[in-house]
Amino acid sequence: MYSEFQQLNLDIVRYSFVWEDNQILTQNLDFQPKDQVLVITSSGKNVLSSLLNPLKQVVAIDINPVQNELLKLQINLIKNYDYATFRGLLGLDGTEGVAKNLEKIEKVVKPEQLAFWKVFFENHPKGILHSGKLETYLTAFIGTLPAEIQHKLQTLITFENIKQQTSYFKEYLDNSDFKELFIQYFNESNLSKGRDPKLFKYAEESAGQTFYSRLVHCAETYLLKNNLYFCFFFFGAEGIPTHALPPCYQEKNFDLLKKNIDKIKIVTGEATDYLLSEQGKTITKASLSNIFEYTDKNTFEDICNKLSKHNSPLQFIYWNLLQNQVAPKNQRLHYQIIAKLSTSCFYFKNTYLVKIS
Repeated sequence: MYSEFQQLNLDIVRYSFVWEDNQILTQNLDFQPKDQVLVITSSGKNVLSSLLNPLKQVVAIDINPVQNELLKLQINLIKNYDYATFRGLLGLDGTEGVAKNLEKIEKVVKPEQLAFWKVFFENHPKGILHSGKLETYLTAFIGTLPAEIQHKLQTLITFENIKQQTSYFKEYLDNSDFKELFIQYFNESNLSKGRDPKLFKYAEESAGQTFYSRLVHCAETYLLKNNLYFCFFFFGAEGIPTHALPPCYQEKNFDLLKKNIDKIKIVTGEATDYLLSEQGKTITKASLSNIFEYTDKNTFEDICNKLSKHNSPLQFIYWNLLQNQVAPKNQRLHYQIIAKLSTSCFYFKNTYLVKIS
C-alpha cells in the first residue's frame, strides 16, 4: 500500500505511546486462543496489552525499524527484571525512576547497541513514554500556558461528577485564553513539530479547531480524572492515575505479561503488504491503528477489496483522525462504526471494525 509514511525519515522514535485505545481493540476483536493477531508496533503498548488476552501469537509490525527496537527493549526488560524496573524506565516515576534503573539496560541490549540506548536516555531523561517526537510535542503544551491556566487544568481532573466538571471547563477554560492557545498550538503549522507535514496530505478537517471541538465533547461526556489519554496528553506519564494505566503497564498484570512475552513475533514492514502475503493468510484479527490516514480513498478501498479476496476470516480495526475512510461494502466485507469521537483519546474522529467472511 502506498502511504505518505513511506516518505518519512524512519530513524527516530516517532511515537512512544499508542493513542488508539487497547480497550476498544480487545472488546471488539474478542481474542480467542487460536487467534493469530497483527498489531501495529508503534510504541508497543497495544502489542503488550494484547498478550493479556487468550491468543496464539501477536505479530508486531511497523514500517519504522526504530519502533520495533523500542518494543524489543521493553520485551527484554520484562523478561529480565521486575515490575519496578520496567515502570521506572517507562517514565512512570519521573526522571528519578529512570536514573535509578538506567544501568540495568546494559544487561538487556546487545553490546553494539548500548551506546545508542545510553544516548537515547540522555536525550530523554523522562523515560521511554516521553521519547517520541509526537509525545515530546504534545506534553510540551502545558509548559507554554500561563500558571493560572495550568492550575485550572489540574483542577479539571479533580471532579467526581461530569456535570460539575463540564460547568468548570466552560467557565474557567473554554471562556478563557486557553481555547485560543490550544487552537494555535495544535494548528497545521505547529503540528509539524510533532508529526511530519506529509502526514496531513489527505486531511479533510483543520487540526487546531477540530481537536479543540473534540476536547470540549470529551470534557462534557467523560470523567477526565480517569481518562488515561487526557491525563497523559496534558500532564505526561507521571500524571496518569495508577488505576487508569494501560493494562500492560499495571503491576497486577506484570506476571502474565512476562509469561506470555514470547508470543510476540516482530516484523519490519508495511502491515497491509504482510496481510496480503502468504504469511498474512494466517492472521485472523488485526489492529491497524490509523495507517489509512496517510493514503487516499481509492488506495484504501483497493486494499479493502484485495483483503476481502485474500484473507478469510479476518477482522480488523482502524481509527480515523482528520479524514473519514469508510470501507467499501461487498459480499464478503462488512463494516461498522464502533466509536464516534473516541470514548478514550479525545482527538480521534471515529473507529471502524471490518469483518471479512
